[in-house]
Amino acid sequence: GLPIITSAPRLLLFFDQQIEMMRAAALCIILGAAAVSGQVTVLSKANFDAEVVSGGKSAIVKFYAPWCGHCKALAPDWAALGEAYAGAANIVIGDVDCTVEESICSDFEVRGYPTLKYFTPETGAKGEDYTAGRDLESLKAFVDETLTVKCQLADQEKCSQKEKDYMAKMQGKGTEEVATALERLEKMKGGAMKPELKQWLMQRISILTQIKEA
Repeated sequence: GLPIITSAPRLLLFFDQQIEMMRAAALCIILGAAAVSGQVTVLSKANFDAEVVSGGKSAIVKFYAPWCGHCKALAPDWAALGEAYAGAANIVIGDVDCTVEESICSDFEVRGYPTLKYFTPETGAKGEDYTAGRDLESLKAFVDETLTVKCQLADQEKCSQKEKDYMAKMQGKGTEEVATALERLEKMKGGAMKPELKQWLMQRISILTQIKEA
């Protein structure tokens, strides 16, 4: 419930803070874009699908409440995790404030705070619970192993032969052909398919995106 405030100055300050919070939330909804707190993406009903589900990225999301002690304890390592992957085009480190975004937390059946879930092409839109360690080292190891796109245009050491062959083939195409192929694959993302086919689809999207942006 709301805190009991007995003095007039504190009451005015409280209402000023509430108004500013509502203004910030309204601005995010109007813009329909991801707000960023440090390097952690603040997720809302307006941007969750685009950032986490259908944006062609992998994500790890913290569902939390501001008053939660365990959430406060996790906050420094979570912020550091966001900083560590600030330059990663295909990884989202996200926050959902369940006291604000109640419908999202209900949809994902969040029962306690903080709840961590990760999202990849293999998990689908529902995601999977993250159950490993919550220290920075464990979180980074998980992101590197599970969420990071392994095959990079600039460093093909971690690419499979299949990826290398596709990369070589598409690098020989013109800009327009690459853009057309990328658009076609993007349209296929929402379709039902086996996990291994979904993975190969996302690998090709990643490769084409890198070629397009090179």
